[in-house]
Parts: sequence; C-alpha cells; structure tokens
Amino acid sequence: MILISLVFTPILVRIISQAQYGLYASVLAGFTIVSLVSKGGLFDATRKTVAEYTDNPREVESIISTSLLLSVIYGLLATGLLLLSIRLEIVPTRYTSYVQVLTGAILFINIFEIIKGALHGLQRESAGEALNVARRLVYTVGALLLAYAGYDVLGVVTAYAASFLLLSILGVLVLAKYSSYRFPEQGAIVTYGQDIASYGGYQLIGGLSAVLLYKSDILLVEHFKGSTFTALYQSAITPAEMIWFVPFAIQIAFLQHTASLWSSNKIDEINQNIQTGVKYAVLSLTLFGVGLVVLAEPFLTVYFGPEYVDAATTLQILVFGTFFFGITRVVTPVFQATGWVKYTELITFAVLIANILLNTLLIPQYGIIGAGIGTGISYILMFVGNIILWKYSQFKLVSLDWASKLVMTQLIFAAFFVGIVRLVSVSPWASLILFPPLGLILFISINLLAGNIPIQPAKPYLSRVSKYLRR
Repeated sequence: MILISLVFTPILVRIISQAQYGLYASVLAGFTIVSLVSKGGLFDATRKTVAEYTDNPREVESIISTSLLLSVIYGLLATGLLLLSIRLEIVPTRYTSYVQVLTGAILFINIFEIIKGALHGLQRESAGEALNVARRLVYTVGALLLAYAGYDVLGVVTAYAASFLLLSILGVLVLAKYSSYRFPEQGAIVTYGQDIASYGGYQLIGGLSAVLLYKSDILLVEHFKGSTFTALYQSAITPAEMIWFVPFAIQIAFLQHTASLWSSNKIDEINQNIQTGVKYAVLSLTLFGVGLVVLAEPFLTVYFGPEYVDAATTLQILVFGTFFFGITRVVTPVFQATGWVKYTELITFAVLIANILLNTLLIPQYGIIGAGIGTGISYILMFVGNIILWKYSQFKLVSLDWASKLVMTQLIFAAFFVGIVRLVSVSPWASLILFPPLGLILFISINLLAGNIPIQPAKPYLSRVSKYLRR
C-alpha cells in the first residue's frame, strides 16, 4: 500500500495542475469524513463480533448477514442525504459533479468494509489485505489513465468510486469461500443487530474525531485560501504523515497484544512493551523526520515538482508535530485496550477543537504556514494529553534518564547530519541519492554506540563479513 501511494502521487501531480491537485485533496478530505460516518464503525464491530464466534459457523453466518444488511441501510441513508444536499445546493456548485460520482460509491464502500471486517474476524487477514491492495491498485491505475486522458479530477474520483464497485463484487466472492451468508432472519437481526450497531457507533465517535483532526486543516486551507494553497499544504502534510508508518505498525500490534497481557494481569510486561515501542518509534521518527526536515526542498522538488518548493517550511513545521504524534500512536492503544478508551477519546476531541480554532485563527493571516503551526501544536497537545493520562494510569512512565539519553542521541545525529548536508551543495536529485544513505550509516553508527540498537542480532552477519574481509 505504501509503495503504491509513493508511486501514485508524483505521477498524478505531473498530470494534473497544482490547482486541480488541491481540488482533489479537498474533495477526498471531505468525502473521507462523509464515508466514515456512512460506515458507522461497522468494520470494527463486524471484526470483533465475528472473532467471538469463529467456532460456530451458523452464528458467524448470522453476524455477517446482519452486518451486511446494516451496511446497506447505512449506505442508502447516506446516499439519500448526499443527493438531497446536492438538490438543496448545500454542496457548493464547484464540487457537485465530484460528489455525484462519489455518492454512487458509498454503498459499495460500506459493503467492502464489512467484507474486510468479516475476513479479519475469521483470521483471514491476508485475504482482506489482498483485496485492499487490489482496490488501491485499481484506483491508482484507473485514476492515472483517466487523468492522462484529460478527465482530470473527475477521472480520479471516478476511478476511486469504480475501485470500490469492482472490489466489493470480488470481495463478495472471496468471502463466500470462508463463510456463507444470506438475508438475515428476524431473530438474527434482533440478537446481533443492536450490539453490532451500538459498538460500531461507539467506534465511530472516536474515529470521527481522529479523521476530523487529520482532515480539518486541509478543508480550512481550501476554504480560506483556495485550491492552489491546498495543493501546497497537501504536498507538505503527505510526506509528514508518511513518517508514521513504523509507529502505525506498532499501534496495530499493541492493541491486541496488550489486551491479552491485561487479561493475564501482566502489567510489568506491558510496561516493558511500552518502553520498547516508544524507543523504536523515536528511532524511526528521528531517522525519517530529520531526513525530511533537512532535505525538504530537494524532496519536494523531486517528488512533487519545483512548483511545490514553497511548501518546504510548512513541511518542516509539520514534521516536528508529527514526531510527537507518532510517539502518541504507540502509547494510545495501550490505554484503549485497558479501559481508558473514554479518556483517549476525550483527549482527541479536545485536541480536535483546539486544531480547528488554531487553524481558523492562523490560516487567514499566515496561509499554509499557519496551518502547519496550528496542526503541529495540536499534535503536540495530543502528546501532552496522553503523557498526563500515562502518569495517572497504572502503567509506569519511562524513566527520565532513559528518555534523556535516547533524545540526546537523536539530537547528536541530527546535528551531525544537518552539518554534513549544509557543507555540501549539490542538485536536488544528487541530494536525495547521496545524503539518505550517509544519514542511515550515521544514524545506525551513533545509535549502536549509544546502545539504542542492539548489536546481538547482527553479530552473526558481522562475523561473516569480518571473515570475508580477512580472506
């Protein structure tokens, strides 16, 4: 998925104009919020409920059937409301054609989510992820072809809608290999429908706050400054959020594993896992974050094009904020799995309000730099809120000495890397070819010496290299 996204964006921005890319970013940001509400948290509800009954195929059949029925009802309601919004001209005229196309995808998006949720609940995650990758691939190829053919943003959103239509049909066939399903009986709807809907609704509340936190800045830039500035801001926020991929992987692993440890009352093991997770989050965020900050201009020049270089300062500001938010993503699932979920949701909601207020105040006067400052501060507030929660929870905070040593090591790496890059003046392409490998070697060397990266797993390989060199 990451590889597909990495290839898709630089090609797309060279096919459509900067203003069109900004329009595309704002349309998808708005639709992401609408489709999230339409899905009603049913992915998580289906995954959880199916997983609880995997030893009873008839119960699984009833749960999947009920979830599919709910997803169709939610999808039809959302479709009707969007069409009514278009009819009443609530949707601005410039967005109407795009919203009409995307409205046709809502029902299939919902069905696709249930299929993935059911496959995950049946412990067929590989099948679910294969469908997800296939959908992204269909969307990417279709969007680029249609944009190149001259359909611009309309072609991109059409490919987006078509990818869900095609893969939901394929998904129905794939799911049939692992479980049967049909129109649910009234008893099944009564037995499971309320639980699935209520759990999904609870998940929706937290999910909506998080998505609004990620997307409100884009929509506010579009509202106050227009599509060209939105394109610049999107070019800054996209790579800034890419540095989350390691913390995101840890977050997914922690949620389920922590729940298991919590049920066994293994608090010490949870504390150790938190410290390990935080360490590797900090290491990965430093490696990629420092690289992006120092090489912001050449990265934007090569990846997006020279017309996007004006977003360099915003990118640097955002990376600082995403660094702290990346650490938060490691800690939050521990609280969610151990009964603190309402507090994490409250923190997210409070930060969302702060984010909207800050961006509303800063964007009109400072443009995308203001958006970067507002969003960066919001991400830091999220970090602070979760640290306070950590302090009052039953889990042990990492020691100040340990944290200081870890942070100091990363600052030493950053100082050396900044110095090297500033000393050598080369072209943007040469910068991205030369400096990342040098930075990686420097980063590994410093953290090995500091003991942040264990050398024990690498000893057999180092021994082989040493023997080879002595020949």
